[in-house]
Amino acid sequence: MTAEALAAILRRSPVILLDFDGPVCSVFAGYPAPQITEELRALAVDLVGELPRALGEVTSPHEFLTIAAEESPELAGQVEAALQVAEIKAVESATPTPGVDEFLAACREAGRALAIVSNNTGASVRAYLDREGLAGFVQHIEARDPSDPALMKPSPHLIKRAAEALSTVPDQCVLIGDQTTDVRAAQAI
Repeated sequence: MTAEALAAILRRSPVILLDFDGPVCSVFAGYPAPQITEELRALAVDLVGELPRALGEVTSPHEFLTIAAEESPELAGQVEAALQVAEIKAVESATPTPGVDEFLAACREAGRALAIVSNNTGASVRAYLDREGLAGFVQHIEARDPSDPALMKPSPHLIKRAAEALSTVPDQCVLIGDQTTDVRAAQAI
């Protein structure tokens, strides 16, 4: 796709939805996701002893949470709580995506509503935006539902909820993400 085609899509989209980790910042720049996953794995071992093979192989904390939820609601609750703490800690050392502040300002200048749609915990997104002085650019944050990890992207749930919060429909939005889960969530609408 050409830059002109992308610009045309953005021009006709009144609502911009941004994934958080990647398009806005590198959440895990100073506190890497594999390290967090290892910490979650150690917690899980302390709680339940031997882990199912699937939990021993993943390197993504979000995948770990999803699999933990499939194994045990109690385990998922403990993993969710620990992951929230880790993500809030991670944004303390997160690095901004180059040009994100200019992009957010351009969206506001162009009259585009903007929401963050993230598999991260909402508290980490808010903490980062506040720290970087970017909160005023974002009209809504739709983040991981702590009670149901199955609603994370690639589920379209977060996109639908963000569109609803901004009084529009998903077809009026453009999602900017950096993972296949973002693409799959948008395609599932």
